[in-house]
Amino acid sequence: MKKAFNFVDLCFVVDTTGSMGSFIQAAKQQLLDTISLLKADSGIDLQVGLVEYRDHPPQDNSFVTRVYPLTANLTEMQKAINQLKADGGGDGPEAVYSGVRDACVQMKWRSHSCRFILLVGDAPPHGFAKWLQEMLPTQQRGGNGDAWPNGCPSGLDVRSVAAAAENQQVTVHALCMGGDGFTTQAFGAIATATGGQCASASSAKDVISKMVAMLKDEFRDLEFDRQVLETVLNLGNVDSTQVADSLACPRLQAAAAIARLGKRGFLDF
Repeated sequence: MKKAFNFVDLCFVVDTTGSMGSFIQAAKQQLLDTISLLKADSGIDLQVGLVEYRDHPPQDNSFVTRVYPLTANLTEMQKAINQLKADGGGDGPEAVYSGVRDACVQMKWRSHSCRFILLVGDAPPHGFAKWLQEMLPTQQRGGNGDAWPNGCPSGLDVRSVAAAAENQQVTVHALCMGGDGFTTQAFGAIATATGGQCASASSAKDVISKMVAMLKDEFRDLEFDRQVLETVLNLGNVDSTQVADSLACPRLQAAAAIARLGKRGFLDF
């Protein structure tokens, strides 16, 4: 169980349409260097996967998504990242929903692992303007040059993508390139719906630093969660007040740890 407790499965979901070229070129080496540092500093058992997405035909005829499985072999993932090429794309929005959904359902997540998706892109998903207006009728927003303003041709939206993440016990964080407010709003809706967060970044350096900060924020609770799990097993119940008393910590802190452990399936007894 101790080994499984440190399992962290991380999948990057990256827009590789033409507008993302500067980010991909700058991030290729930094990305894996950062992962290596996180693994060394945090003592985690890390696997990394990758999904690149572009757009639906006829806007882009190369591919909608391309999936690289989770692996602990950073050299193997390095090769995949080095082969990323920014190209194609047509209208403004991209196949964001398909990228996130495919990461959720096609990654072979390890049992009890902490599961994260980091979504990186500079354009919103198709149909988001209409979805937003339906959720918030006071919002007035145009189609943003959307070839499918009435909904993504995949049939997906924020709700269905968030459901796919929840079914796989995955938290989605999002990094929005370029500072476009509408894209940030779209990425934020996806991330927030899964319990994650969204950050804006205007350069590759900012993206990497924000990504590291997000991951370290998640990883810093591993040791405390381990203590909570041991306490729960000793007590034989998941009463947050009893756990907090045993560990001399705030009840809300214990309750948050219990929620994280439950999401990872450690409390299925």
